[in-house]
Amino acid sequence: MKNSTANAIIASIAALAAASCSAQASPDVEPEYSDGATPYGNYGPWKIYETSSERFDNALSCAAVANLPGSFDAIRIERVADGYLFGVNGFDRESFGEGGEYPLSYWFHTDMPTAVNVTGRFEKDPAFPNDDWLSAFASLDDLNGNGPFGDIYLSDDITFEVQSPGNRTGDDAVKITFPVGTGEILLRSLDQCYDMAMKYAAETEDGIPPCRNEGPRLPLSGLCTDSAYAYLNMVEGPEPALATDSCEWTINEAWLAGMMVLYRAAKCGDRTSRLYGSAGAHMATLDLIESAYRDDGDLFGKLGEEVRYADVIMRFKKTPAQDVQYNALYGRQREVPKSCKARKMDDVADGYIVDVSKAERARQPKDEPPAQLCGDYGFGDDADLWRVFQGFAWYFYLGQDAYQDIDYRSLTLLEPDGKGGWSLVGEATENVR
Repeated sequence: MKNSTANAIIASIAALAAASCSAQASPDVEPEYSDGATPYGNYGPWKIYETSSERFDNALSCAAVANLPGSFDAIRIERVADGYLFGVNGFDRESFGEGGEYPLSYWFHTDMPTAVNVTGRFEKDPAFPNDDWLSAFASLDDLNGNGPFGDIYLSDDITFEVQSPGNRTGDDAVKITFPVGTGEILLRSLDQCYDMAMKYAAETEDGIPPCRNEGPRLPLSGLCTDSAYAYLNMVEGPEPALATDSCEWTINEAWLAGMMVLYRAAKCGDRTSRLYGSAGAHMATLDLIESAYRDDGDLFGKLGEEVRYADVIMRFKKTPAQDVQYNALYGRQREVPKSCKARKMDDVADGYIVDVSKAERARQPKDEPPAQLCGDYGFGDDADLWRVFQGFAWYFYLGQDAYQDIDYRSLTLLEPDGKGGWSLVGEATENVR
């Protein structure tokens, strides 16, 4: 994540019950999505869609809108050619300001929040014809450099403040706080929508086509749900348990070192479990950042601290077993028993554990949980395991929980196909031993 500040990005969102300090000036204006606009995808409460930008001569754009729960207040972020517009509804150009402009303040809730005062401009959106959005512009440099809007990567929510003298709250300063979720997920989704919209406009002079089932796309990849399921490569093995009968498996996605990972994620109500990928010098990692099981009023199920889910290491040995054994025992050979080696699992088709010999294991105490004799990547008293597929060795931290956020059998790697779409990452020749 930006500046490698993963812990800051996935800090808990403040309770929504206390999110709105006061109501907006126009309580009777509820955002209403126009059926004529092209739907794209959803991220939590964010509705992402293709539209056009009033500020930039009605040029093609993509936007995301989210309502504050239990309120008519809404936030809108629009992706345009050179950056993003961040805006709030509930005010209108006829009642506030002159020439379509009015002062606007905003701040992200970081450790040291800084209020930024700008001259906002009102924006109309054909997808929400009943709303006027008082908005501030952030260039791409503002987000990627040291500009104040860059704090979206470090914060769970944003507050807008607008002066509204004489409004019904008795406070001239109207403040509205909105949950953002994981800012990088939201902005990457808007970027993908914008790139797809530009591609289809150039090739067909039309908008992004709807999916065959009329459902939304997965926003990071732009894949229709049916197409994403068709890519999914499920390996044989025990299905993880869900926490309750009201939860279900759904498909989700994560960026990983220029690739896309598809997987089955737990979905409970409006919350869906989510992985986040990052890459280092020698391996990539997947962390759980949002959980469907987090039931504290948080719209996204964001965790206070990310939980390691998988280490992903590129293969270079002749067989999967050799890759697993090398990676599991590298630098540990003198610390573990000589009989430690990669051993094929019976119940997971491409699964491995790293353990001592059967004879040495049999000598361990029977009245205690299995000791982790072969190091951090070795077999122990949890469900952690290795899988080898699509040219990588994967170590899954499944832990001891009775239920899981992610179906470890479902992870599937895609890579850009060079034509604006995706293709399966090619399988290396593998002898499963």
